Amino acid sequence: MSPSPSTRLGGQGLLAAAGLVAVVTLLSRVVGVARWFAFSSSVGSTCVGQVYTTVNQIPNVLFEIAAGGALAAVAVPLVARHLDRGEEDLADRTASALLGWTVVVLLPVALLVALAAGPLAGALLDAPGGAAACSAEEARAAGRLMLLLFAPQVLLYGLGIVLTGVLQAHRRFFAAALAPLVSSAVVIATYLVFGARYEAQMPLTELPRDGLVLLALGTTLGVAALSLPLLLPASRLGVRWRPTLRFPAGSGRVAGSLAVAGLLTVGAQQVFTVVVLVVGNSVGVGAVPVWTYAQTVYLLPYAVLVVPLATAAFPRLAGDREQARGTLRRTARALVVSALAGGAALVAARAEVGAVFLALDRGADGAGRAALEALPATLAGLAPGLLGFGLVALLTRSLYAVDRPWWAAAGAGGGWLAAAAGGIALAGPAAAGGVGDVLLLLALASSAGMLVSGAALLVLTRRAWGRPALAGLARTSAVALAGAVLGVVLAELLPVQASTMGDALAWGTVRGVLAMAGVAVAVALLDRETGALVRDGVLARRAGSRAGG
Repeated sequence: MSPSPSTRLGGQGLLAAAGLVAVVTLLSRVVGVARWFAFSSSVGSTCVGQVYTTVNQIPNVLFEIAAGGALAAVAVPLVARHLDRGEEDLADRTASALLGWTVVVLLPVALLVALAAGPLAGALLDAPGGAAACSAEEARAAGRLMLLLFAPQVLLYGLGIVLTGVLQAHRRFFAAALAPLVSSAVVIATYLVFGARYEAQMPLTELPRDGLVLLALGTTLGVAALSLPLLLPASRLGVRWRPTLRFPAGSGRVAGSLAVAGLLTVGAQQVFTVVVLVVGNSVGVGAVPVWTYAQTVYLLPYAVLVVPLATAAFPRLAGDREQARGTLRRTARALVVSALAGGAALVAARAEVGAVFLALDRGADGAGRAALEALPATLAGLAPGLLGFGLVALLTRSLYAVDRPWWAAAGAGGGWLAAAAGGIALAGPAAAGGVGDVLLLLALASSAGMLVSGAALLVLTRRAWGRPALAGLARTSAVALAGAVLGVVLAELLPVQASTMGDALAWGTVRGVLAMAGVAVAVALLDRETGALVRDGVLARRAGSRAGG
């Protein structure tokens, strides 16, 4: 007789959980996009904007390399496995050990970031023609000051990952999905105060030190708001936290293999991030902020349409194998439809998105204009990668669940390394064509890498789970792709109406919805089983809007 699951587990079904995550994530992501609207209008593609967006990546990159991938890979499957067997004490000891190792590893990294702030900032900002072209000495000084205040983010990110993992392992998704909304609200307030008090286009030599402190400290407070509030819902679960570095017997080995695999996966992703920063800083002001805008828009459909499915499925993939196989099959098909619909919307609405940022940005009348004008092409280049990125989100989790972490690392990490290699190899010719060519190169490299990862992980997942786990996926993909092409073509036939920011927002929404409708109609007519899954997901989202975590 199999043991009874823990009574602490949430009782929602897969689609209801995905619906809840999707609704809250949608709100969080809308506010997240508003955050970058606020940045664009208050700071923008200026010298200080380039320094800020470059240096603010350093804590995240170092966190991910040191522990981020490891924690993300370990927290949910290990804790969920114990809870599924009713082993609450072992689940609590596992969570406590994860938290202990997070502090032991990341606190020294945060201190090293603070101590090495000058050299780290200078290494990225001193590229010829980059942010240092604003004023080499002042760019380095501003970067160093900001990085000193960004350093605590390294530890805060780690705490947030562990707490999020513990909540998700208990099938409690609301608080973790809501936290980014709170974080974005804090950072939006920071940007607006900066914009009201300072002129971002002034030379760095004239920008008061208080302005730099405001930007950096406010951003770090935003990361604290992302992580620390999760302590409250985690404590309400009844988790008994204790100071320890020791995992329960048998869990340490599994944790180690999952952690190293996750580290390799995310480490490869951060290699590409560093390539973006170095190459972007070699072609003048605006490249890094505009890349950040493009990533923010790109991640909106990913977070709203794709991540909820993968997140809700993950704890269930660690349970009974036959039930988990059915969960994987259904989730993979719904995810492909969602990813292709999101990619189609990105392509269809690209011009209007570019018009909005061009109208808002503080740097639009200065050196950052060329980068801003390249935003539509950058979005189009990123869009194909959404399918691969979505498959990575689900299939790496599926491989972690069946103790194949190295396969997950090989599939996901290989794609990121391919993207980085492509970006480096073609950076010279692209730079000769200007900032627009560089941004398009990075976007296409990202898409190519993600599609490589997705294809590799499909092969590895089929081998690990068997053919039935991915049955029908090829047909669903073909139908949804045809619908995406049709939707984009129909959207392109609409008249261009982007003379004002309001027009751009309205017509961009219309084009995006029309492109997504093409996918929905194609799937409903030609792949009815998957269409039913998607309809159930929509209904679950509506139910999720009325549910609690």
